[in-house]
Amino acid sequence: MNRRTFLTTAAVASTGLAGCTASGDDGGDSGDLKLGGQPTKTVSSKMTGGEEMAFGETYELPQVTLSLGEPRTTKRYTWSKDGETQQAEAGEGKQWVVVPVHTKNTTNRTVRLPLTQNFLGVVGNIVFHPGRNKSVSAKYIGGKVEGGEERRGDMMFLTPSDVSPESFSVLYEESRTSGEYKVWWKSSTQAGSSDNSSSTNDSNSSN
Repeated sequence: MNRRTFLTTAAVASTGLAGCTASGDDGGDSGDLKLGGQPTKTVSSKMTGGEEMAFGETYELPQVTLSLGEPRTTKRYTWSKDGETQQAEAGEGKQWVVVPVHTKNTTNRTVRLPLTQNFLGVVGNIVFHPGRNKSVSAKYIGGKVEGGEERRGDMMFLTPSDVSPESFSVLYEESRTSGEYKVWWKSSTQAGSSDNSSSTNDSNSSN
């Protein structure tokens, strides 16, 4: 192997290693899944399968509790930077669906709380990823915490302005050492519907 080949191979290897330090791998969470905004994805049919909760209810995992509050919509929000108030605008024809998140480590040792990347917003067969929340003090940030600690904050989903909170569902999906988890939070008007609760549809394979 000549020097040029060696350097090229080393550079590629270094790039690959750098990719292994993503926020989810070390138990950290930036609270911003997609810094430049978030893409939407249309799946072939409605996503199905998993347990079902109503917004406001708490799901108990081994070592962790997780609850999602009622969604609300907003076209703008403010945050503080260097002591000055800043404002973010969703843009024409768009809005944010804001979902409050509360997680807690119920043990007396270090545990990883669910990360932003473990959540998806869903309306019918349209999937929305949590996007950037510029308000550091207001956004949800998961990751490793000490025993008894909890995290509260908002996840922001950028959607068309005609999406209503009542039609918006949130899917939590994660593989933990204690097992595989797939849980839906839905509004009371959707509770009991079969759109997301059936496990016989394999549409998740396309997501």
